[in-house]
Amino acid sequence: MKKLVFMMFFLFCNLYASASFAACARADLTGTWRIYLDHDSGAMRCTLVMPASGTAISSSSYCYIPGVSNSSPLSGSLSLDLTTCHVAGSLKRASGSSNNIDAWISKGKDSIAGMWWNPSAPSTDAGFFSGVKQ
Repeated sequence: MKKLVFMMFFLFCNLYASASFAACARADLTGTWRIYLDHDSGAMRCTLVMPASGTAISSSSYCYIPGVSNSSPLSGSLSLDLTTCHVAGSLKRASGSSNNIDAWISKGKDSIAGMWWNPSAPSTDAGFFSGVKQ
């Protein structure tokens, strides 16, 4: 009996410790993000909507280049490392261009910054982005 109580106590302590040291929660990625990035045609603005579950971004996500293009649907998937707040994945615009994403959510959980690159031409088609959560 003492062994069982000790094991239960040890298990509880481990579960509590791992939960209390998590840097991010899924809710930190969930929601609407306003993203700003550099693009070969100038600056681009995107609205990225991440649902409460799954890795696929919402179909209401889009991007546009102010004064140059109309809004273009955005699709793709992003994953969040709960331990480090690292975000990775790929996003695809309706024009067909697909970009990989490597980013970090801030300590305050209200901003994100990172880099993007086209896997077909990573040395010439790449850049940085930042965004705020709405």
